[in-house]
Amino acid sequence: MFSRFYVNMIRAGEAGGSLPTVMLRLAEYIERAKALRDTITASLTYPALLAVVSIGAVVVLLGMVVPRFKPIFAGAGKAVPPMTQAVLWMGDVMRGYWWAMLIGTVALAWLVARRLRDPDFRYRVDRWLVTGHVVGPLFARIEMARFSRTLGTLLTNGVTLVAALNIVRETMGNAWLAEAVAGVARELKEGRGLGRPMMETWRFPMLAVHMIQVGEETGRLDDMLLQVAQTYDREVEVAIQKMLALLQPTVIILMAGIIAFIIYAIMSAMLSVYDLPF
Repeated sequence: MFSRFYVNMIRAGEAGGSLPTVMLRLAEYIERAKALRDTITASLTYPALLAVVSIGAVVVLLGMVVPRFKPIFAGAGKAVPPMTQAVLWMGDVMRGYWWAMLIGTVALAWLVARRLRDPDFRYRVDRWLVTGHVVGPLFARIEMARFSRTLGTLLTNGVTLVAALNIVRETMGNAWLAEAVAGVARELKEGRGLGRPMMETWRFPMLAVHMIQVGEETGRLDDMLLQVAQTYDREVEVAIQKMLALLQPTVIILMAGIIAFIIYAIMSAMLSVYDLPF
């Protein structure tokens, strides 16, 4: 019922005689983690709804509106422009094979979910998520904030650094970064510290690594890790706001362009049937 993180937090509180304080810190940790998830979910709700409504509008146009013009073009006895033929063909496919498209979508979703259970495939996806040029910086900040908060909370409550790293590795959702944490834990056992092995992996943000090194040198690693978490929480909020500022108009422009293309194709064919200029 409870993860290793929860169990070791409670054990550390019992051993140190500070169980009430540990429980309060654990509650604060859960609240901050939930606040981060809620921020991401709430920020993506409107663009997702906008995309669904726009796709629905395109489906209605292709499946219900466009096919009504086909008898008109056929009865006119004139050739329609190629782009109009393409739109009519898409409408026929939408009406005649909607069930196949639905089955294909469900099958694709099932295949992707099954592939994500494959460790090798999940490893490649996790690596792309934090190294990609578009979404990489955002996911890297999210994972760094989660890593720093978890490790800092464990250290604050008396868990040793080696044991805390092993716990953090098991609680991380990104397999590529979890592999790096495992390597850092091995280097730590050999007395190389935490910051330098993290830097040598080239998988963690350099700002966070430098802050961790400062924390090691000043003997305040736990406080610095929590400061790293707060820093990256703020950066995640700013990055999400910037992405939303670009995502919403991008979705609107893209879907408006598709709808405008469909309308243009139908109108150009209608005017060509009646020999009117367009």
